[in-house]
Amino acid sequence: MICPYCGKEMRYGVIQSQHEISWKPKKGKFFATAQFSKEAIILSEFSFLKGSCVEAYCCDDCRKIVIDYGDGNLSE
Repeated sequence: MICPYCGKEMRYGVIQSQHEISWKPKKGKFFATAQFSKEAIILSEFSFLKGSCVEAYCCDDCRKIVIDYGDGNLSE
C-alpha cells in the first residue's frame, strides 16, 4: 500500500490485542467495550481463544498506521 501522507511504500502487518479493538471519538472516563459507545467503530471483535487482530499498514517515514475496517479483519 502507498502511504496517503508521503507517497512511499508502507509495510503490511497486524495489530493484535487480548481485548476488542475499537475506535471511539474520545476517551471515556473508564474502560468499556464499544457496545457502550454509540459512535464506536469495532475494528476487530474479541475472541476468547484468539484475541483480536486487525490488518494494518505502517509508514516508517510518517510514523502513521493505516487500518481498514470492515470485511478485511482477521478476527475469524
